[in-house]
Amino acid sequence: MGSVVFLIAPGGAVLLQQRDDDVPPEGVGRWAPPGGRSEGEETPRETALREFAEETGARLERLRFFAVVSREEYPELSSDLHVFFADDVVPRERMAVNEGLDFQYWLPEQIAELRMNPVSRQIVERFLASDHYRGTVALQAPYRAGAGVVALDRWGRVLLQLRDADLPPERYPDQWSLPGGLVHPGEAPDAAAFREFEEETGVVLEELQLYRVYRRDPDLPTSLTDVFHVYFGDPDIAEEAIDVREGQAMRYFAPDELAAIAIPAHARRVLADFFASPAYRALFH
Repeated sequence: MGSVVFLIAPGGAVLLQQRDDDVPPEGVGRWAPPGGRSEGEETPRETALREFAEETGARLERLRFFAVVSREEYPELSSDLHVFFADDVVPRERMAVNEGLDFQYWLPEQIAELRMNPVSRQIVERFLASDHYRGTVALQAPYRAGAGVVALDRWGRVLLQLRDADLPPERYPDQWSLPGGLVHPGEAPDAAAFREFEEETGVVLEELQLYRVYRRDPDLPTSLTDVFHVYFGDPDIAEEAIDVREGQAMRYFAPDELAAIAIPAHARRVLADFFASPAYRALFH
């Protein structure tokens, strides 16, 4: 079993290692994500951190899990591969080349021109097409717009998502928050709300209404976005029908249950405003 790491630089370039071992068809000089095999009883995460430190001399603090790539998917692999990513700022000039021929950051359009073995290219392309990569790059942008969804059931409870445990501290790990995410460049905020909800739950909503547009300054100082579009609806989705595609869990909470759970300050403000609003009361008149 092995682990590899995609380190994302500001601007979206990804660190790759130029290999010095001869594995056809590309052989010596091909590019691949840094990583290696596990040793002893270490976990895949421990393997990723150790291998990256051994190969580059840099220690990562913001490592996150992406996926397990199995031999069933890619028969060319000698064992299953755990894929991680991070956004620690590690300039190339601060890295050693302790293994391989070189380390360099490459933008996606440059990666397409590099010599890579087919399985490495497929794994790289899979990561570059993921929300994990796009979201990390988007959060590095100077201006960010977001969209969130207040989805209610027939009893007026709100659906919340338990955020991943391995998120960086400033992104509220292990806290409950609204489904939603970043608005892509050129995307309408309502389209982002529908898209993000489907990506996170597997449910296609038929209707949403705009509740309010918040701004980080002065409304939501702890928000991860500069502007946050909040939509609402009462689709009454059964919890067992939700496919938890992002985060650790999805669960409904009544308004009087919110005080007892960990919620980011900005999400708590949005929920308090909404439950006190005519928009909420009109749904349950």
